[in-house]
Amino acid sequence: MTRKTFARIAAVLLIIHGLIEVSALFALKLMTNSLVSFGGMDPAQIKANTGSIVALGTLWGLTRFMAAWGAWSLKKWGVALGIAMSLVTMSAAVTVIPAGVTDTFTAALVLGLLLYTWFGREKFEA
Repeated sequence: MTRKTFARIAAVLLIIHGLIEVSALFALKLMTNSLVSFGGMDPAQIKANTGSIVALGTLWGLTRFMAAWGAWSLKKWGVALGIAMSLVTMSAAVTVIPAGVTDTFTAALVLGLLLYTWFGREKFEA
């Protein structure tokens, strides 16, 4: 496979991840009255911060869409943004286990694909 193929696969995964994030957050906004304890967080604490959680999650989703567009068109800024988003997601996802498992898996896959897009089959010179 070529770098372009890897970039396009990563772009599709970034779009899917962004859609999941945005749709899940809007579902959270709609379901605030039926929240139960999640990941050790008190439902009242989640309810009090729902607006902020939804706004930040939407921003993250839109950033993934931008990275996907840049990666699809083989722009280095898009690949770099996707790599940055993947690294941040992998480090932050452990705070929202069990939901973070899916985030971590998707981010790790995107990270590998985008690193291959950036470096290809280059090797270190001795």
